[in-house]
Amino acid sequence: MNQNLINLSSDCQTIGQGLFCTCYLHPEDNGICIKLPTTHKKARKRQKADKAYYQKLYKNKADLTYISDYLGTCQTSLGPGHLYQYIKDKNGETSKTLNHYLANYPQKTEELNSHLAKLGRYLLENHILISDLHGNNIVFQHLSENSTKLMIVDGIGDRVIFTAPNFFNSIKEGKIIRRWNKFIRRLQADHPSASLPKEKLYLGNEALMVSAKINRSH
Repeated sequence: MNQNLINLSSDCQTIGQGLFCTCYLHPEDNGICIKLPTTHKKARKRQKADKAYYQKLYKNKADLTYISDYLGTCQTSLGPGHLYQYIKDKNGETSKTLNHYLANYPQKTEELNSHLAKLGRYLLENHILISDLHGNNIVFQHLSENSTKLMIVDGIGDRVIFTAPNFFNSIKEGKIIRRWNKFIRRLQADHPSASLPKEKLYLGNEALMVSAKINRSH
């Protein structure tokens, strides 16, 4: 734990505000953001669950290429917080959400479809569960003029009471597929003018076969 008190004064940049946390840009390191729990009764429980799931990912040496990394806890002038990798574009600005691009940049849809297909396969192949998957929890990061990718910045883990079945990869894979396909259906409903073809974006039996082949190779 970082014992140094981080002063979150009134002029600190607020990156985002959700039901369970408020996200601030670290005042001394613009590569880090700080998530503080809100007053919601479930906020601190969510924060603990997120930390525990990241610890599982580290233990399993999971590939975190497309997930905002967890960097530890901290003490701030507004209370205890958690540190995360701050996802920004090459120009230093906060990477904008998937919803933002689907709503405002139709010329980007084909590129986004390619990235979405890759992200779904990534979650399945690495057995990473996302409990709250929607277009505002994913950002489209521009690393350079010719390098872009989608990054998941919130909602990591499986926020259910009974998690023992997750020990079995087949059950975990089923959850990942159902939640991913539900997420794509939500995107299609929220952005009816965008071309988001299910045959390209849905996960299914073919994705399971690929995942099983990868598991056998390890």
